[in-house]
Amino acid sequence: MSSPETERYPVKVDRHSSHSQIVKQCGEGRGLRLLDVGCARGHLSTVLASQGWSVTGIEYDAADAAVARDKGIDVIVGTAEDAMGTMSEKFDVIVFADVLEHFVHPEDVLSQARALLVPGGRIVISIPNVAHLSVRLQLLMGSFNYTDRGILDRTHLHFYTKKTLTKMIVGAGLDTIYIGATPAPVEEVLPALRTIALLRVLLELNAFIARTWKSVFAYQYIAVAKTL
Repeated sequence: MSSPETERYPVKVDRHSSHSQIVKQCGEGRGLRLLDVGCARGHLSTVLASQGWSVTGIEYDAADAAVARDKGIDVIVGTAEDAMGTMSEKFDVIVFADVLEHFVHPEDVLSQARALLVPGGRIVISIPNVAHLSVRLQLLMGSFNYTDRGILDRTHLHFYTKKTLTKMIVGAGLDTIYIGATPAPVEEVLPALRTIALLRVLLELNAFIARTWKSVFAYQYIAVAKTL
């Protein structure tokens, strides 16, 4: 099996990461049903299952889906559009963790998901913030350089700010009830920030700034939506 560093969608362990915040927003499952759209190798699904959720995953990549199945996750192989279009089950929570920006028509996918929610159900989303300071500085320098991962991942088909994220949610017939933020993952560049107590203060400051000035310092948005 590939190491986390070579995975397309590795697990995010920091407590301020999108995975950690999604888990917090989902809360305890107590046997309720959760759909993880684009579950990859099941890292997030496995944690959610351990919190009592009955998890179903959708994954386009068959090899990744097989790894998730080996972890005990019920995975449907195929596109989200096709898989959700044939589902009769209803879900209490549907998760889109760093996937909506990859769809050709993400608003339509959200609308499909809305139809699969039980009354009072929620959709939990993480999505990159293209208005992050790092991108703004690039634009000031006349650059817009795609990368293998991150905000300007070359596989992203759409880019979002807080305003356009909210507009997409409303356009899908949903109401935004929460928007949080993740900080830039500086600990990935400087791992010592995780292990040295004095330096961990900088991680907390980084997270505080992202939460306080979301439009400029949020690396990703964490949004929770429900039906109108």
